Amino acid sequence: MLQAEGAFFLLANNKTIASLAGSVLLVFLVVVISYWAFGQIEKAAEARQQTFRLIVRADALLSDLADAETAQRGYSLTGNEAFLEPYLAVRDRIGVQIDELRPLASSGAARKHLDAMAPLATAKLAQMSHIVELRRRLEMTAVLAAEGSGQGKQLMDSFRAEMSGFILKEEAALAQHESEFQSSMRHLFALIITASVLAFLLALLFAWLMYREAQHRLNNLLHVKTRHLLEIQDETNKQLQQTNFNLQVSEEKLAVTLNSIDDAVIATDAEGRVTLLNPLAERLTGWTRVEAFQRPVEEIFHLIDADTRQPYPVPMQEALARGTTLSLANHAIVIARDGSERHIADSCAPIRDRRGQVVGAVLVFRDVTERRRLDQALIAKNAELESARSVAEKANLAKSEFLSSMSHELRTPLGAILGFAQLMDSTTPPPSVSHKRSVEQILKAGWHLLDLINEILDLALIESGKLSLSLEPISLNEVVRECRVMVGPEAQARGISLVFPRFESSYFVIADRTRLKQVLINLLSNAIKYNKAGGAVAVDCTASTPGRVRIGVTDTGEGLTPERMTQLFQPFNRLGKEIGAEEGTGIGLVLSKQLVESMGGVIGVESTVGKGSVFWLELKMTAEPRTAAGAVEPTVVARTPVQDSAQLRTLLYVEDNPANLMLVEDLITRRPDIRLLSATDGNGGVEMARASRPDVILMDINLPGISGIQALEILRADPATAHIPVVALSANAMPRDIEKGLAAGFFRYLTKPIKVNEFMDTLDVALKHAQTQAVRASIEE
Repeated sequence: MLQAEGAFFLLANNKTIASLAGSVLLVFLVVVISYWAFGQIEKAAEARQQTFRLIVRADALLSDLADAETAQRGYSLTGNEAFLEPYLAVRDRIGVQIDELRPLASSGAARKHLDAMAPLATAKLAQMSHIVELRRRLEMTAVLAAEGSGQGKQLMDSFRAEMSGFILKEEAALAQHESEFQSSMRHLFALIITASVLAFLLALLFAWLMYREAQHRLNNLLHVKTRHLLEIQDETNKQLQQTNFNLQVSEEKLAVTLNSIDDAVIATDAEGRVTLLNPLAERLTGWTRVEAFQRPVEEIFHLIDADTRQPYPVPMQEALARGTTLSLANHAIVIARDGSERHIADSCAPIRDRRGQVVGAVLVFRDVTERRRLDQALIAKNAELESARSVAEKANLAKSEFLSSMSHELRTPLGAILGFAQLMDSTTPPPSVSHKRSVEQILKAGWHLLDLINEILDLALIESGKLSLSLEPISLNEVVRECRVMVGPEAQARGISLVFPRFESSYFVIADRTRLKQVLINLLSNAIKYNKAGGAVAVDCTASTPGRVRIGVTDTGEGLTPERMTQLFQPFNRLGKEIGAEEGTGIGLVLSKQLVESMGGVIGVESTVGKGSVFWLELKMTAEPRTAAGAVEPTVVARTPVQDSAQLRTLLYVEDNPANLMLVEDLITRRPDIRLLSATDGNGGVEMARASRPDVILMDINLPGISGIQALEILRADPATAHIPVVALSANAMPRDIEKGLAAGFFRYLTKPIKVNEFMDTLDVALKHAQTQAVRASIEE
């Protein structure tokens, strides 16, 4: 546009020169001066245009930064990545735009404003980037703290101030360029007027007309440009108003967030003075936000120790001093303004500025009063349960001790009865027929009483949960064959036929071998005893369900009515057989049921009146166990017959019961190779062992003075008697008694009543062991 205007004025001058026929030199001079004047005008116009564009770009830069801040706040509140688009669009170009404006600045003062804006823009972008990263990691507490710190607003206000200063400098430059432009115009017209006056009045008139036309056009151009600038400024103001409105909305949303969370929040400045309380903090402390503002936090947040009731330091002071995050367990109580108390759990963290300096602290806490009450109730309940468990354990211990005592008291007289009955049955010459029948009845009744004692003890062990089972893979085929051998004589004596499976395939189950045999023998004995004359008992083994095998014992007895079947497995209930000829304890089935269930199985019965019953049990099947290479078969110690030339061996028996001592004396009279010594208390037994050095010692457990276990310890501590095998012979027959005795060091543990064959076999083993020890000692010497 300016070039066109210059061409217009140049054409007017040529016409003036031609029309007035002026001097060529004057025309040339006028043309040169006019060309120079137009050059100055163009420079002034270009400088004004450049300054105007610079102001527009500065306004756009400020608007972009404000849009980025609005986008960041929207993302902090919603977590929606779409809000970050304006921020991401300008994040990397703000610094470039400032660098581009710097060489275009009209003055050093304007460039100083740009230099000041560069670090402010960088800090603002870093602050926004930090908040965005915190929001992405879902650290809302840190986001709220950063938003509420006011740092972003301070940076933005500083940036606006620097930008306003820059624009003011550039607007001043624009005004200066306008002044220069006007000055150049005046010079131009002065030269034209002077030249026209000097040349011809026509040229002056023509120049004056041209001047008026140019002035009019320039005024129109200035009017258009000014109006355009005013429109841009108005649009910029509207954008700033919208940005401020968006910031206000963001702050309101942040306030809504703080008011909606379930935690109480208190923020302070670097001096520990309250700057913020959310509504929940107001309820717990009794202070409103307005009342608490700029008060020391200790005045608002009063803590005491829940246990000692002593004042508790507010964690904010330590967080401000150390710059570390702190937390309290559930042992602090906050006292509200009205004196009410609430148990709380809290955490406190410092608030840092962009330089890492601590500028405040934020405390987040919640009411845990109800949770603490529930925890205390749970502790009290656990203590109550522990007390009940202790009482139950003491009751079980008392029960065990009672059973152990009763076992000893029952076995002691029973031992004498069975022992002497066995001696009477095996005397030489043999007893008469009537005498032998009487002895057999004594033995039968004694062994039955012993079985009853053993079964009662087993049942008591199961009920107390102290029964020890060795659950392992065992061959069901072998167990059934062993049971057949054991019940065969009883069935033959009663005329009952037995039918056992041929076992075309092998069955292995998880069970305790001894206890499984005990259960099967009990079922088989019942089937034989309560069968009809000439009846039969059949045993079958089948795979009932996947992974389980069923063993059934079928008899041809009279069967059970539904009423009696409901009374099965009840202790001491023999279902009306108490008055019959068959003996029984009434607890065999109860014990069998407990044992089967302890081995992870089930037991049941099916019966039809007049046809018989089927007692069955199911156990878990397993694979056949692998036999270890080189396994050694168990050896059976054969009893060596006594030779006339055999060396006389010495046996010491320590026993305070005369009946038991007499029984062993009668048994030893059948062994001419053994000399029997006796002592009636533990101390006397130890002294006699040291004096006579017997080959074997029989030791009772319950002795006057010291017990048999204490006597054993003394013998083991003495080198002169430590090698002598000591066999326990006691009426303490509880499993834990036997385990305790063997653990103490007894060579063997025999229980009363004495089984003669077992006693003799054990004595032979002990004598042989003593002889081996003696030979080894002589070789070493």
